[in-house]
Amino acid sequence: MEGALPVLAVVVVVVTAGAVVVSAHFRKERVVELRSWARAHAWTYDEHHPAPLGDTALPRPLGGRSPRFHHVLTGRHRAHEVVFFEHTPRPTAPVARGETRHTYRIVAVRIPGVGSDLEIRRRDDASTAVPTETAFDRAFQVSGADGFARAALDRETVAWLLSDPRSRSFPVRFSGDHVLTWAVMRLDPDRALTAADYLIDLIARIPAQAWRHDDALRAGGTSPRSPVRTLQSGLPQRSKE
Repeated sequence: MEGALPVLAVVVVVVTAGAVVVSAHFRKERVVELRSWARAHAWTYDEHHPAPLGDTALPRPLGGRSPRFHHVLTGRHRAHEVVFFEHTPRPTAPVARGETRHTYRIVAVRIPGVGSDLEIRRRDDASTAVPTETAFDRAFQVSGADGFARAALDRETVAWLLSDPRSRSFPVRFSGDHVLTWAVMRLDPDRALTAADYLIDLIARIPAQAWRHDDALRAGGTSPRSPVRTLQSGLPQRSKE
């Protein structure tokens, strides 16, 4: 039995070293693959980046301390500046045994204005809505600064969000000078382009006065980044059932 312990220790060391070598090999292959995609599409690739979106605030589920941003692709798509990357938050508390740390794919598009603060998510359970809510309120949860939300979510934008099936798959956050969406998955650039198309289509439907609203706030010395809160029904010009 005593002789078996050193042998077992050697086996563990060999297996661990092998796993590290294999993992490094696949990371290297992935870097080569993504760099090749970037060259083919006239984009740039960085294996790591400290702040790919500058001061843009990520959604709360993607928080954590010392975030890691990797596999950053930057380029233009449909005349818009676009950024793709992976993000693995480090938990603020010790991870329970068996708990998985998620890696998120982030897709972001630069917007015409800055300082916007708005998050739009599909509701998981529409049965919790009250009868007085509109179709939009039953389908979406909206939080952020009142002014931009009311200017951005006019009748046409609301109708489009309700009718476009992609809204079920892509939560949206406007923050700083980007609008972004996220999902628990690794970065696949071609699939990420589909998410970028959705964000660009959404930007095209935001009324021009919504961006001017942000400009007016900044000119007047009022910060558009008011405390985030959930917006209740009653946004002007919303579609009714």
